[in-house]
Amino acid sequence: MITQYGRQASDIRRWATETRGLVFCLVMSVVCLLLSVPANATTPREVTSPGGIKAWLVEDHKLPLIAMNFAFRGGVEQDPADKQGLATLAMDLLTEGAGDFDAAAFQQQLADHSIELNFSAGRDCLSGGMKALSADRDKAFDLTRLALTKPRLDPADLERLRAQQGAALRSQLGNPDWQARYALFQKIFGSHPYGRRRLGSVKTLAAITRDDVASFIVRHLAQDNLVIAVAGDITPKQLATALDAMFGALPKHARMASIDETAWPQDSAIILSPREGTQTELLFAMSGPKRDDADWYAAEIANYILGGGGFSSRLMQDVRDKKGLTYGIQTGLTPSVHAGLIVGQAATDNPKTAEAWKIALDTMRRFYDDGATDKEINAAKDYLTGSLPLELTSTDKISAALVEIQLDRLGLDYLDRRNDLIRKVTTDDIDRVIKRWFNPDRLTLSMIGKPEGMTPTETRSLVRE
Repeated sequence: MITQYGRQASDIRRWATETRGLVFCLVMSVVCLLLSVPANATTPREVTSPGGIKAWLVEDHKLPLIAMNFAFRGGVEQDPADKQGLATLAMDLLTEGAGDFDAAAFQQQLADHSIELNFSAGRDCLSGGMKALSADRDKAFDLTRLALTKPRLDPADLERLRAQQGAALRSQLGNPDWQARYALFQKIFGSHPYGRRRLGSVKTLAAITRDDVASFIVRHLAQDNLVIAVAGDITPKQLATALDAMFGALPKHARMASIDETAWPQDSAIILSPREGTQTELLFAMSGPKRDDADWYAAEIANYILGGGGFSSRLMQDVRDKKGLTYGIQTGLTPSVHAGLIVGQAATDNPKTAEAWKIALDTMRRFYDDGATDKEINAAKDYLTGSLPLELTSTDKISAALVEIQLDRLGLDYLDRRNDLIRKVTTDDIDRVIKRWFNPDRLTLSMIGKPEGMTPTETRSLVRE
């Protein structure tokens, strides 16, 4: 879901974070970083186990470390409507005891061998990550195998994690950013599974049984919806053997619900959820490209110019720098499997809301009417092709990025092709994309607060449970 390539790093990425259960799921900057190191340091090769399980490997023996990331396609959108929160609870339980180890013993095994093992649930995928010293990799592989194939799901642990998830849910309800997102996505997605809640509600979380969790794990953790990436101190032969040991006992085929494509609302809307306080949160969205759209790279450039380029973006210059109406305003591409969005975010003092929004809309309309300049396009290309003066040396970040590339079906040679794909985008391509995706008249705005001078088209109550 991030992290994602070409998505700008910002608070609006929380939608992407839920879209992908990998750590706001990597964003465009990760790819830029990957491209800033020598090619042979991050060029993956595909390894196939004797049992037919495939993984991408970046072999690196400089440090005695190994990192593995993996993901199963299909995420929280697979939760039944009356048991939202199931995927999150199931993934959290995987490290709470497995095989002969109860929860405390399993965690002690991880600690004794300095192994990091985690699982998470997001929209479109269920994710896992493991990191260990080379000397303990066999133990790390075995504990990962147990977590995936023999989770205990002890009743006491289930109730403890249900209570923890309930506490996180209640904390979430006090977050104006979450309230704005939920109202926005309820308007955009309606009854579509993308409009559901990752943590669930008080009612749906209480309805989940141990059998529900066990069934979810068996139905969704399978070999045919699995992607794997490994980086670090391991050879292809060693990895091939480990793949069968870790994942060979998983079911061959996942059994998932079919998810329809989303349908974007035809009319613009301004949604207000009144909330006490001195500031108003603004979250807005337009229909955008999915990751496999032919116009993806042109849309990346256009978004960078409008609101994804930090202080160089038009929205930041017009709303923040010239008028001082907000600390920041930003936009980003947030694609998922069944929907594509361009999402923006800002916050401003209640009395300044109408002026800030008017200037933002005026900026977006000029962008839609007039397009981008050659100077802006060239600056965006320079940034997107990897001008960040940083290096990526972390094995876990490399393996996580390679999982994202596989989830997006970009191909083993993507890192070699990406810069050329960006450089080949023409001014005509960008003009076409702006007309296709950046029409402010098709925009949906969600406001949380007490904005002055704004007339909503509908009012919603804050979510209370």
